[in-house]
Amino acid sequence: MLFTLHRYSLFILDTSKNSSFSMTDDGAKTMDIIVISGPTASGKTKKAVEFCKAKNGEIISCDSRQVYKYLDIGTNKEGYLLQNGLRKIDGVLQHLTDIINLDQTYNAAAFVHAADLKIAEILKKNKVPVITGGTGLYIKALLYGLDDMPKADEFLRKELKAQSNEELYNKLLKLDPEAAEKNKKNPQRLLRSLEVNILSGKTLKEHFKLKSPRYNFKHYSISVESKILYKRINERCKQMIDSGMIEETQKVLDMGFDKNCPALSGIGYRHIVQYLDKKIPRDDLVLEFSKDTRHYAKRQNTWFKAQSSIEYIKAQ
Repeated sequence: MLFTLHRYSLFILDTSKNSSFSMTDDGAKTMDIIVISGPTASGKTKKAVEFCKAKNGEIISCDSRQVYKYLDIGTNKEGYLLQNGLRKIDGVLQHLTDIINLDQTYNAAAFVHAADLKIAEILKKNKVPVITGGTGLYIKALLYGLDDMPKADEFLRKELKAQSNEELYNKLLKLDPEAAEKNKKNPQRLLRSLEVNILSGKTLKEHFKLKSPRYNFKHYSISVESKILYKRINERCKQMIDSGMIEETQKVLDMGFDKNCPALSGIGYRHIVQYLDKKIPRDDLVLEFSKDTRHYAKRQNTWFKAQSSIEYIKAQ
């Protein structure tokens, strides 16, 4: 069973294919899109596939890591890639994975632009767009829009890239302590947060002030008890390593991508780079990978709980 909003009253949604998608008494649609969010390892994609099968929907991935090509294991991509660039998961189409190279950057503005096009495309087919993922900033930007943020400044960025991760962190700590702590281990996000602050005089958070919704939507977030979620994360991280994530990382390095490229700065891959550089043993790799993923899931939960217009559903 899934939930939907019928005008203003909540009820259990009949998931049979014959049931209509969120219709008012006069037959008008009350929403354009469905959002299914939640922390990593909460079962978002499974829930989205369920919904799409029942309601003739297609998934739009909202994941800042699944956009990268060649990295499948550590980003937990599901299904298989079609020749047209889409993925298919148990018969359901998924958009916006495998769209950029590892040395390219991706941000909320790029996601909103791409997702807008995909939403229009899916709606034109009289299907339901189901935005699915755990990148909260992207979801908020899609639903409420972005403030006009400064574009990357070539000279400032070159100056910042010449500095160490610790130097970037210490500078950002003085300007935006929250962003500094949140992105302490992510050089790419530290750099962008600092760049935005220097150029605009505002924090990233200030650029994401709540506005009027851009879409009619219903937002569900999957709730999982911490003990259960952390157990899943530990098991998943170990499974990823055992399933060839180290070899996957080595393969892209052999393709010529730099170990410091944006895609390899993500959780798991950056730990593997340290392992391949013989800076940490395999046991520490798994432990650190799991620990940082648990911390990330905790931050995701904190972020989603601070948002409005979210209805929580319990994980199966």
